[in-house]
Amino acid sequence: MTPFRRLRVKQVRFANRLLSAIEALPGGSLLMRKLAQWPVTAPILNGILGYHRVFENLSEAAAAAQPYAEGGHINPLGTTAHMSLAAAPRPSDYAALFHIQNLIGSCSSVFDLGGNAGNLFYCYDRYLKFPEDLIWHVYELPEVIARGKQLAAERGEKRLRFTENWLDASGADLLLASGSLHYFDPPVYEMLAKLPEKPAHVLINRSPLITGPTKATVQDGIHWRAACILFNRAQLIAAFEETGYELIDQWQAAELSLIIVGKPEFSATPYSGLYFRLRRQG
Repeated sequence: MTPFRRLRVKQVRFANRLLSAIEALPGGSLLMRKLAQWPVTAPILNGILGYHRVFENLSEAAAAAQPYAEGGHINPLGTTAHMSLAAAPRPSDYAALFHIQNLIGSCSSVFDLGGNAGNLFYCYDRYLKFPEDLIWHVYELPEVIARGKQLAAERGEKRLRFTENWLDASGADLLLASGSLHYFDPPVYEMLAKLPEKPAHVLINRSPLITGPTKATVQDGIHWRAACILFNRAQLIAAFEETGYELIDQWQAAELSLIIVGKPEFSATPYSGLYFRLRRQG
């Protein structure tokens, strides 16, 4: 990334922190909302915030992120960060651990959508002691898969597999989408509908769900930027139900939030988790 673009990233981050602090002051929310809506100031605010704003769809957000992405999802520092975070469970992991613990006795296959180098497998295995015959598939990009395979080989881990083939999710006991649901287009519920056999359970964690209409934005990670979908919560749940699932549980991922200045309806404060079970037929 060029020095000018690095400077732009710093400027966008500073502007977002400053305006978010102003928004948190008494009367600040109303002020920022008016600035975001007034035709004179709205374009100025968007210009200052750059990629950290609302876009109509994932393609628009990806185009805004591209000059500043620094590799996005394939940045090797992302794998390092994910493995570091997995050294201990985060608050939202406990709901996931609870549900997976209840499933593990009858679960022989997990499909980890966007599971990076298998960080959640390593983290959850320490607490749940997965059986030796469990197959944990991680669906990832080729560059990330290479790093994941190397790490698994170094640890002598045979239960962890990596794939680029979405059809490997067919018939899985559990589909896990932790911190990844919002990166996929078409959406995951449409991808599930096309599988020969849908997974029996779907566990979503750490996803930015909102009250406003579904839009998109750019997540600003420490070392990378990536476009993501801001799903309307009610519409997302309804879409999974139409695909054949029933909502069993939902929770907050209180350690994460995404604030869009002046537009609380597009802010995810905090992120969310959802657990669905495939409805029995007949």
